[in-house]
Amino acid sequence: MARRAPPGKKKLNDTIATLGGSLETGEPDGRALAQRMAALKNEAREKGYFNVPLWEQALRGVELVGVPTLAFALLAKGGLAAAAGALLLGVHYPRTAYLGHDVAHNQWGPREEPKARVMLAAAALFQGFGASWWVEKHELHHSFPNGCKMNAEGVLTPIDGDIDSAPWIVWDKLLVQHNDTAQMSGLSRFLAPFLRRFQVALFFPLLMLARFNWSWQSIATAARKEKTLETALCVAHWVLGLTLAGFLTPGAAWTGWAWFVFAQLLGGFILAFVFVLNHTGMEVYDAAKAMGFYDRQARSTRNTPTSTFLDWLTGGLNSQIEHHMFPTMARRNLSKMRDATRKAMQECGYAYDELNNREAMRAVLTTLDEAARA
Repeated sequence: MARRAPPGKKKLNDTIATLGGSLETGEPDGRALAQRMAALKNEAREKGYFNVPLWEQALRGVELVGVPTLAFALLAKGGLAAAAGALLLGVHYPRTAYLGHDVAHNQWGPREEPKARVMLAAAALFQGFGASWWVEKHELHHSFPNGCKMNAEGVLTPIDGDIDSAPWIVWDKLLVQHNDTAQMSGLSRFLAPFLRRFQVALFFPLLMLARFNWSWQSIATAARKEKTLETALCVAHWVLGLTLAGFLTPGAAWTGWAWFVFAQLLGGFILAFVFVLNHTGMEVYDAAKAMGFYDRQARSTRNTPTSTFLDWLTGGLNSQIEHHMFPTMARRNLSKMRDATRKAMQECGYAYDELNNREAMRAVLTTLDEAARA
């Protein structure tokens, strides 16, 4: 069941009637929510919130190429300049991922069109993971965030691939039985009990490895789908990056390689940190009992605070509720929809889950601890 909305101001009787009585009963009304979101989408489209202007597209293109160029130039200077370059490159990796995310979400136009295809290819080269893998998993995530199905044995099994990472992490106590019965190789089956028991302590180190895992999955998916160019670009990210780092560093080649790996670890940590705050610790549910697309988004998604800096660092995905309600909306406009979305959800009987970053991480770690102990 979706959680009840917190008490709010009294609403007019005609508003209650329009919403099918959801305020009166306190129960969520998925049909009313779908109607409200459709109306808000039309209003946002009229305001131009779905458009990414050409100046912003050009700026993101310059950023995509210019930032890593500057980072490697700083590496060549050594010392504190090289350290600054590593930090710059590490922060740039999630920024590049946000760009690929936008283009693959058709925010720059249909992703099959030439401009979008060029940008996705560039993102694969500068990021190390490609669109084929991302689209395959992410569109399923948007359709069924935290969604599961009941298998023939009565075990709740994830539909949303983002909550299924056996044996590394059991994301929710309701998924323990699934993870215990998941088909794993010999080594994975051996590691699973240990990893689950200590998953809270291992959580942050595992986040740092996220980019390596995503890149490997990208290469494997592109190769499986016979996307030769995409496969080559993802591989080239690592070959060229390590080669340049080893060549440009003023010290021994291994110091440049360590510099490059550190930037990868930092970038993976930032990106994974942003993602886990959005859904982990929210409801894990049987999708067969959900009340449509918008109900599934509302019950499983949370926001974290918005500010100029946080919107930049998270790519606007701290407004995750709005992103799931309006996935093709330009990221920089998502925060503008918060008030209207909050009002619509609460009037339809849903909680609008919004926690500060510390509270959200506490909710994540509490959920992981409960799963570890289950």
